[in-house]
Amino acid sequence: MTQAVLPQMLAKGRGSIICTSSISAVYATPGEVLYDATKGACHMFARAIAVEYRDRGIRCNAVAPGFIRTPHGMRELKELQAMGVDATEDAIAVQQGRLCEPSEVASAALFLASDESSFVNGTHLFVDNGFSAV
Repeated sequence: MTQAVLPQMLAKGRGSIICTSSISAVYATPGEVLYDATKGACHMFARAIAVEYRDRGIRCNAVAPGFIRTPHGMRELKELQAMGVDATEDAIAVQQGRLCEPSEVASAALFLASDESSFVNGTHLFVDNGFSAV
């Protein structure tokens, strides 16, 4: 996607790229080695793009949500439970207070895309209600 949009952003001299990452970029989840590794790579991708294109008006950040109430998120919780991991909604509530709603992640991404975040570049915005702060 970045390859597709970067030429137009460079021609305009500005742009904002938001990568979809996860708390799994820095907190390993059982049974999700490949997912965890790719989300870690997503974090470094956002940083590298930010550094490489900063002086050309392009910003790049990653939004890193916790467990989200989506079909994918609910399936993930069931798969973790099948492996013996306590991934019930009650367990998630202990870790991050409650499940995140998709609209909360969208709001974070919209902030990163907006001019209000014009000096935010190369960061990872955790949308996890404090999970990563512990």
